[in-house]
Amino acid sequence: MGLNIVVLVKPVPDPKEPPKFKPDGTLDRLAMKLVMNPYDKYAVEAALQLREALGGTIVGVSMAPQHAVDALREALAMGVDEFLLLSDKRLAGSDTLATSYALSMALRKLWSRLGRVDLILCGMESSDSNTAHIGPQVAGWLELPSVSYVDKVLEVGEGYVKVKKLIEGGFVVLKVKLPAVLTIAGTSYVPRIPTLRDVLLARRKKVTVWSVDDAGIDPSKVGVLNSPTRVIRMWAAEIKRKGKIIAEADPDKLVDLFLEELKKDGITLR
Repeated sequence: MGLNIVVLVKPVPDPKEPPKFKPDGTLDRLAMKLVMNPYDKYAVEAALQLREALGGTIVGVSMAPQHAVDALREALAMGVDEFLLLSDKRLAGSDTLATSYALSMALRKLWSRLGRVDLILCGMESSDSNTAHIGPQVAGWLELPSVSYVDKVLEVGEGYVKVKKLIEGGFVVLKVKLPAVLTIAGTSYVPRIPTLRDVLLARRKKVTVWSVDDAGIDPSKVGVLNSPTRVIRMWAAEIKRKGKIIAEADPDKLVDLFLEELKKDGITLR
């Protein structure tokens, strides 16, 4: 029968462009170019390799503004079969707990449509917030076992998955009951690069869009006003470096002057 795999994908601000902020200090995602979260590419690659080995279907799921569709099509170009975008103004400003709740409700409805879901994969974290919350929280809402920082899916058997999990100083091998949620580390999977043909075909694929109502989400549990935590302000880090130029033709005097400047800055040489 093959596996039914869901991959959670997040569009993030393009790191090649400077961030843009709203007057309240929060990120203005509508004004920024969005790209597929780099960590999620490892999850997509893991799903693709599982499908190639065992057969099945891969469905991508994301929660984002509708203008993120172009970024999400990269997953379709890589080989994901279909994509579901959860998009609604009422979701704006949701923290990770509210986001994972919304995603879990969409997954429940998708699960009902597919008949079953064997694995839910996502990147170990997102490049814009690096919280690593979503995978474990989704597992919590769905009451499923989860494993974070998975280096490699070693085996999928009847009712179980065996994975190699990274830990400090090494790794452990775990056998987990299916269905399960796995967050994939960027260590053993090398994301494939779509061909031009893949990119063109992905543009023709339909991305299904669900609202809060479509997914059966309780509006009182999502959005900036209903999230337990709220971003007050964000800003670009400022790096200020002071340079000193010492002009001296005599190399010996130059070294002496250099050492004197170090002492003034509180640096002691032994």
